[in-house]
Amino acid sequence: MENKKMIANINFSPLKNIYFKVFIGITLANIMLDVGLASSGDYSIKNHETLSSSARIKDSKHKLIGQIEKVKIASSDRSKKVRKSLEKFKILNNKVIKLEDLEDLIKANSYELKIMRKRIEETRYLLKSEVSAWYPNLDISSTGFPQYLKGNTFNKLSTNTSSNQLKASLKATLKWDVINPARIPQIAAARDEFERQRIAYTIKMRDLVLEAQNQFFNLQKSLQDIRIAKDSIKTSKISLNEARIRFKSGIGSKLDVLDAKTQLSNDKQLLADRLGNKKIYQRKLAQLLNLKPNTTPIIGSKPKVIGIWKISLEESINYAIKYRKELDQISLQISMNENNAKAALAGKKPTVSIYNTFDSSLSKGETFVSSPRTNNSINSQNNTLGLQFNWPIFDGGYSKARYNAKKEKVKELEARIALKKTEIRKEVEEIFYKLNISKESIKNSYEAIQSSKESLRLSILRLKTGITTQREVIVSQRDLTQAEVNHIKSITDYNTNLITLQRKTGIKKLQNCEDKDTNALSEKNLPNHLSLNEEACIGLL
Repeated sequence: MENKKMIANINFSPLKNIYFKVFIGITLANIMLDVGLASSGDYSIKNHETLSSSARIKDSKHKLIGQIEKVKIASSDRSKKVRKSLEKFKILNNKVIKLEDLEDLIKANSYELKIMRKRIEETRYLLKSEVSAWYPNLDISSTGFPQYLKGNTFNKLSTNTSSNQLKASLKATLKWDVINPARIPQIAAARDEFERQRIAYTIKMRDLVLEAQNQFFNLQKSLQDIRIAKDSIKTSKISLNEARIRFKSGIGSKLDVLDAKTQLSNDKQLLADRLGNKKIYQRKLAQLLNLKPNTTPIIGSKPKVIGIWKISLEESINYAIKYRKELDQISLQISMNENNAKAALAGKKPTVSIYNTFDSSLSKGETFVSSPRTNNSINSQNNTLGLQFNWPIFDGGYSKARYNAKKEKVKELEARIALKKTEIRKEVEEIFYKLNISKESIKNSYEAIQSSKESLRLSILRLKTGITTQREVIVSQRDLTQAEVNHIKSITDYNTNLITLQRKTGIKKLQNCEDKDTNALSEKNLPNHLSLNEEACIGLL
């Protein structure tokens, strides 16, 4: 019996080695041996060898049990270590993100901004290369360093000559362009390109921050959508249980149970969709912030109105026109083309340079003499100072054609500035009107939540008293869920439009909001709290 209990208490699942099989065989043999000995009652000397064998088997059995216990303990320790490592890994891969941290994270992590910073450095060095035209050039050259000449010249009517000379020479030329018509416009064009790249960096950074803020609000919204879906599932489960109870008691009908089941299935599908959206928004935000592939951004804050826009529409448009770097970028392109036009026209203007050339040579030997003396040393030094003049008279109309092309480009860019101003006005107007729509949506959706809650409460009471059916409760529940979803969407749309308006106009300061819990608001004082004026803002449920 003891052996049978021991076998029953052994945990077979982790034992997947040869010891387990040996142990089972030995144990079964031991049981059979004990049973045989007990039934015969013969403990004579003849059975002494059998008893000794049984003792050895029991010994082996105890040793195997000890080894198995050690394996189990070691396996348990390894499992604990793995779990701790996984928990630590999981914690390290969750990064809490705050709205105010987005700009710093993008500046530090964005590959696009890193590429644009390299472009800025590139144009900075190109600008330095153009500025170098103001400085003189120094060239050092040598035609022989050293040079050895040996040869013979045979003349028919005069004496033959020979050459045998080792020579070393060095030449240094210092040149500076006193007059260079293309120098100033080329430097100015390079400076404009440098500034244009800096502006492009600023524009890109603002766009990335705006996109990250939008994804942040979308992730906030998805978290609240999940919360709403879970609450709806809880309510649907309660309704389903009550419908089943009423059906079993004969009060309700099968149709009520089916309606409750359908609503529960719909709520589960809604939750699955919301969970999928959450993952999508998390990956989008992680990609924008350039987080590690196994890092998941976590948001702890709930959606709420982040502020109130106090500036009028016309003032907003004026601020936007002054603030938008896109207009500055086009203006720099105009300046660049103006300078390039001047540089093209400079191709037909004269250039004047001053130069100084110094050359020195040292030779040993003689050239073109009848008998060269190799021990003859010759040392010469020359210095030349002068002006160099160059004036291209005719180039087939090349310079003039390039000048006209750049001038036409300037006219195109001037027209683009006017078009861009029109687009800016249109963008600001559209966002401004959407912001006002979002204000009304927040107020209306909150009122819809309050009325839907009361409607659901009354429907449940009517169902309990037998006045109405389960379908009315389901409809009321569906209306409440939709009202809550609309409310979250209204706040998200409001915040998205608000930060977009900030991005377009450059106005960072907003009217502060009072963080009031809308659960504490009643229908009695609802209009005062939901007016969205300068005195109060509505918070999230």
